[in-house]
Amino acid sequence: MRSGLFTTTDRVRSTGRRSSKGLNKSCGLLLACLGMLVLTGTGCGAAKEPEEREDSAQEASLPGQEEAEETQEQPPEDDGLLDYVDSWGEQHTMEVDPSVLENPYDPALFVQDPEDPQRIVYQDPAYSTRHGIDVSEFQGEIDWEAVREAGYSFVFVRVGYRGYGEKGVLCEDKTANRNLKGAKEAGLKVGAYFFSQALTEGEAREEADLSIQILDRAGVTLDLPLMYDPELIRHDEGRANDISREQVALNTKAFRQRAKEAGIRTDIYSNLPWEDRLFDGEILNACRIWYADYEKKPQTPYHFTWWQYSDTGQVPGIEGAVDLDLWIRKKKQK
Repeated sequence: MRSGLFTTTDRVRSTGRRSSKGLNKSCGLLLACLGMLVLTGTGCGAAKEPEEREDSAQEASLPGQEEAEETQEQPPEDDGLLDYVDSWGEQHTMEVDPSVLENPYDPALFVQDPEDPQRIVYQDPAYSTRHGIDVSEFQGEIDWEAVREAGYSFVFVRVGYRGYGEKGVLCEDKTANRNLKGAKEAGLKVGAYFFSQALTEGEAREEADLSIQILDRAGVTLDLPLMYDPELIRHDEGRANDISREQVALNTKAFRQRAKEAGIRTDIYSNLPWEDRLFDGEILNACRIWYADYEKKPQTPYHFTWWQYSDTGQVPGIEGAVDLDLWIRKKKQK
């Protein structure tokens, strides 16, 4: 799903993040001191035994030590800003909201899957991961058994959408019923999403009502949330392109409340431009996030549970490209 403020990259601003260069210099100084300790029986600053440290503090530094300390790179000051690149290659700078739950993952541990280079895995033993996809009528007829056998164990199915024209017509995804049932029967964990163009809380409730009707008709109980997916239209005049942050919050709450009344858990689909300009901290903290970012590492400073990392995946059982997702879960401590 690539539209509107849809974004991404690991070209992240170093401001506010500790540089590894300073640490390398510190390590070099430490190794030099250890070498002198072996050769002369003294360490950095001629450090003595514990009972003599009070006196050693007054002793002169080793030659060159002061220069090394002066030139050692200091951590950059944290100005609370983050640079990122969206999915269209445009540069942005956002102010990080310290009240939002932080991204808990180590970016260095997101690597290519050795069994399938198009996929990404997260190699932290404290977490478990699953591979998944998200689909709509654009994927056509899907062989769900082939999808499962290829190692994909969950899916988000589009159940419907609102047109982005002035009238904002509500539509059911033509393949929603078939995909919901087929994925469930093949043994995949099933979630859903609704592409929103709501301008008001009333329209958001209408979108939730249609989602509920489609799920009831399919007779499928969701394993994963129903995702509220508001987006902007980049190359056209989308009806919601000028929506405010305040209205997004009201719409999101209205959609979630209506679904909750029907016993359905809802969360949000997001990306960095939306987290920067449209979703507020209250919404981001209230929801589990399905985060979209097509770079090698997720750029967001905020928490997420699912990562949509590609829109060009090739999966057995599906003709053409499909979005690839990673589900990351903290393992329970024994």
